[in-house]
Formats: sequence, C-alpha cells, structure tokens
Amino acid sequence: MNKRYYIYLIFTAVTLLSFCVPVSANESKNTDRSNEKFRFVNEIYSDSWALIIGINEYQNVEPLTYAVADAKAVRDMFVSKYGFKDENVVLMLDEEATKDNIIMEFNEILKKANEKDRVVVFYAGHGETYKLPSGGDMGYLIPVDGNVDELYISSIPMKSIYDIAEMSYAKHILYLVDACYGGLTLNTRSLKKDQTPEYLRKMTRERGRQVITAGGKDEQVIEKPEWGHSAFTRNLIKGLGDGLADENDDGVITADELGGFIRNRVPIDSEGAHTPQRGRIGSDMGEFVFISETLDDQLAEAFPTDRQLSAVEEKVAQLEKLMLLQSGINNPVPKKSRVKRSVSMKTAGKRALVFPGMGHFYAGEKGKGLFFTGLEMASLAGLASFGSTYGAKSDEYIVAEQNSYDINNNKTNYTITEIQNANITLTNANTEKQQALNGMIGCASAAAVVWLWNIYDIKKQTSTINTDSSPVSVGMDPQGKIEISITF
Repeated sequence: MNKRYYIYLIFTAVTLLSFCVPVSANESKNTDRSNEKFRFVNEIYSDSWALIIGINEYQNVEPLTYAVADAKAVRDMFVSKYGFKDENVVLMLDEEATKDNIIMEFNEILKKANEKDRVVVFYAGHGETYKLPSGGDMGYLIPVDGNVDELYISSIPMKSIYDIAEMSYAKHILYLVDACYGGLTLNTRSLKKDQTPEYLRKMTRERGRQVITAGGKDEQVIEKPEWGHSAFTRNLIKGLGDGLADENDDGVITADELGGFIRNRVPIDSEGAHTPQRGRIGSDMGEFVFISETLDDQLAEAFPTDRQLSAVEEKVAQLEKLMLLQSGINNPVPKKSRVKRSVSMKTAGKRALVFPGMGHFYAGEKGKGLFFTGLEMASLAGLASFGSTYGAKSDEYIVAEQNSYDINNNKTNYTITEIQNANITLTNANTEKQQALNGMIGCASAAAVVWLWNIYDIKKQTSTINTDSSPVSVGMDPQGKIEISITF
C-alpha cells in the first residue's frame, strides 16, 4: 500500500475517535470553572463540628426501627467524605440521648465553634406538635426520656434549638431533622440558581442558620426495610453521599441544593405521606456548603475526556508509526527472500465477522488489525460512556419533571421565579438527556461502520488474492533452503 492510503486510514481513525469521545467547549469551560471555585474552599471553614442523634428505643413513646442506623450512616458519611474529624463528631444513640445530655452537647458545641467554623446537627427520632391557645403550633423533639403528655417538661422545643443557633459564634449552622413537627417559622428565601464562584464566596462569608426537616404537622416519618433507613435519610445519603444533590455539577453542594433535592425525592418515596420543609432561621443569608474530600477522584470520573483523548492520541501515534514502518516510508528495509505462509482468507473472513481486526490479525495484517480493533473498542467505550450518562440524565429528567408538575399544579404556593426556574430546569434536563441519547446513537453507528468496513476490507483482500496471486510460489527460508508452495 502507498503512503496516501495509510494517511487516509489514520485521518479516518482520528475522525471516528473524536466523534465517539467529544470534548465540547462547555465541558472544558465547566471543568475550568469548577477548578476556579475550589480555590476558595480552604477559605470557607477553619473547623467542622457535628452533633448526631438517633433514637429507636424510647422509654415512653413507641419505638422506631432505623433511626440509629440513620444516625450511624450520616456520621460515617460526614467523617469519610466531608472531612469532619472523629473527635469533632458527637454520636448520641438511644439511652444516651436524654433531654439533659442533648442540651449539654448543644452547649458544648456552642462554646467550641468559632467564627469561621460550621456546625451540623442531625436528629433522627420522634417529633411532636403542641397546639397553642392562640391557634398556632410549637414543634418539639422527643428525647429518649421524653413524654408526649408532658412536652414542656420532658422534651426539647425547636424554638430553644433555634435560640442556641443564634447564640453561637459559628459561621454556618445546619439542622437536619428527620422528624415531623409543626410550628416552623422559617425564611424560605433560596440561593439563586446561578451559583458563580463570586456569588458563593459572598454567601459563604456571611453567617447563616438553615433547617431541613422531614415534614410538618400531622405527618409521619416513613421507614422501610428495603431501604434500611427513613425516606428522609435515604435521600440525604443519596444527595450528599452519592453527590446527586449537586444540581449544577460544580462539586459544591449547598444546603439550599440539598434541601431542594430532598424536598423533591421524599414525597415520591413516601407516596405523599410527608413533605420536607427547608428554610432559614433569622435574616442571615449565609450559605452552608458541603465540599467532598474525595472531590479530585469524583472530577476524574466525571470528566474522563482528557484521559481518554490522551490515550487515543497515544494509540493513534503508535498506529501511525507502525503503519509507516510497515510501508517502509520512514525506514526502507530491504525485503528478504522468504516464503509466505499459507493463509485461509475464508477463515480470516469468518473471524472478521466476530470482531473487527481479528481477521486481519489472522491474515498477518497486524497494522490493520490494530487499526480496526482500536476503532471498534473506542466506539464501544464511547457507547458505554454515553449510556451511563443517559441513565443519569434520565433520572434527573424524571425528578425535574415531577418537580415542575408539582409546582405548576400548585402555582399559588410558589413565586413566578420559582415556577420559571422549575420549567427551565426541566427543559435543560430534557436537552442533556437528548444529547446523551444522540451520543449513544453516534457511537453505535460508528461501531457498525467500523465492523462493516473491516468485513469489506477482508473481502477485498480475498478477491485480490484470488485474482492476482499465483497458485505456485517459490521462496527461500532463513536457513537458505529453497521451498516451493502450491496453493489449491
């Protein structure tokens, strides 16, 4: 084959590989933008504290099944994924979680947390609502020794917990309350959707006290054996542990993003039995953020394009070098007199049907074998990558569709901005899902083209051999012996 043919093969390989592993300007921009955001991570918090409470075995109230498991799972997630130190995390389970002990631990965190620290309080247990004479409600958390008939004496009013948050010097405090109760008086203003690095810097400098609860008055927390958790904690772990709450894929999960994720998912899992609530205590608009310690690994998995392209470029360079060497373009090597081995092109054709390149390897065409095998594997890898992306984007679209449906059917409960944002999110989710589907179709088409091209090339060689080759060939082996080969 001449030089022009090899250059054509290499050009085609690069084109197909680029088609299956696309790098859009938006992806590159997002990666750079993400890296820019992470430069200010160490500026946000000096230290992190957590009080985690889980109660199954109540003294005076019916028991729960998975509250302790919920608390342990959340504690492990904070330590292993979000950089909370073991010694800064207090875990209180069952008999330890008395009213006095809980208040005491709140007081300890109040004293320890400094102006640049963050505090998370997670509670999994019973909540109760007391109806006030004025017609309002007051919410309570029930400790292990609490009694619903003596709420004021035996239980902890949420108002007191909010007061503790106001007294604390900590920059950010987040309450994650896996219990249902009434009397929530929260500022429901949300972080704006365009979370630029500059806006996040501003919102993380200001103090903030935020609350996410499992539900409101007259609702009941749902637990299921197949989850091993409550609906609230199950989605909390999905949102933080699996990173699904990161709406804009920037590696930073705000409390507002987390609250929105939980609020959309829990009603589906609980079949409408309870609807999570989220908001702020007071007027401070600072935003609590979660940034994973394993962020570098996540980004490498989320943006594998650079690594894939590097590997592709290396493979193409090796392929080009091999082809040029075989064609004798760079280093012409005198041909030695040798006898060609007998090859059944019929067998080569059958192997070409199994997988691109196999027939060429069998026929001794190693360069072409590498070429066709590499193209097919790259096409299939692209198909697998887009398939995975399509699955994830389909899930996001379902959530966005449900959220948009709920908001548009209850427009009186939402602002025009919230309705518009829900519709925009749905449109974007549908676009991203369609893009992933198009990528799958493209890579599948590329794989089919390579497969057919490989079969055509083998058949073309078979035709050439049948018409041009002599049935009798004479050659000399390396020992100098003359050999005659007769092809039937």
